Amino acid sequence: MTVFAHHPLHDPEDPELISVRAQARDTLLELARAEGLEIADARVIPGNFAARELQRVTEQPDTGLIVVGSTTRGLVGRLLVGGVGERLLAGGASPVAVAPRGYGEQEPSSLRCIGIGFDGSREAQIALGAAVALAQACRARIRLITVFQRLAFGAATTTALPGESANEVLRRELREVHDTAIGAIPPDVEAESRFRDGAADEVLVEESGAVDLLVVGSRGYGPRGAVLLGSASTALARAASCPLIVTPREAPFDLLP
Repeated sequence: MTVFAHHPLHDPEDPELISVRAQARDTLLELARAEGLEIADARVIPGNFAARELQRVTEQPDTGLIVVGSTTRGLVGRLLVGGVGERLLAGGASPVAVAPRGYGEQEPSSLRCIGIGFDGSREAQIALGAAVALAQACRARIRLITVFQRLAFGAATTTALPGESANEVLRRELREVHDTAIGAIPPDVEAESRFRDGAADEVLVEESGAVDLLVVGSRGYGPRGAVLLGSASTALARAASCPLIVTPREAPFDLLP
């Protein structure tokens, strides 16, 4: 899919422009075949603002996932979304996937390990469901990654247990949520448990180097059914070492038919 720019004073349905877009579509199909890709179709959309047109594509009910590449300004092998990707990651109505710069030039590898950033939220549950479905289809394993970030003021004791600090209570509760999620993963999917202390963004960026794909949910507020990055996923969109999928908020979906 590509957005074909045209002069704003020209009618996009002008026969000559339609012919040019048809030629562009044929070129896309030829490029795909030259790369050995199997694609159902190629679309050339008239418009002068790629982000706006692709945003409209995400709002169509038949769009299951939209994939964008990193900007060429980033380091090779690292994510750094450009303007179009940032727009889609700030309100896209379908899951958005971003691949690191130079990813397509690397030695091809199978999808063996899918990481999922999990904090127990509804958004994380949706992302986990998508990751499990992918793992089942690709015979991959799941790495469930939960990060406990200590509160600066969490040293005071609580009434939950005598002598137990707020940080200890929160950590224990989050660990229980993590273990429950691990236990709920279907038995036909191998699951790895990663419960770590630290800053969520730093830990997830580090973990991205050990998985083939990382799936995260949207921030827990914002437009219903839209992608919206939180602080940790924003850091991932700038520095992850593997492809990233961000799922829409409160919108269950199936990546596979």
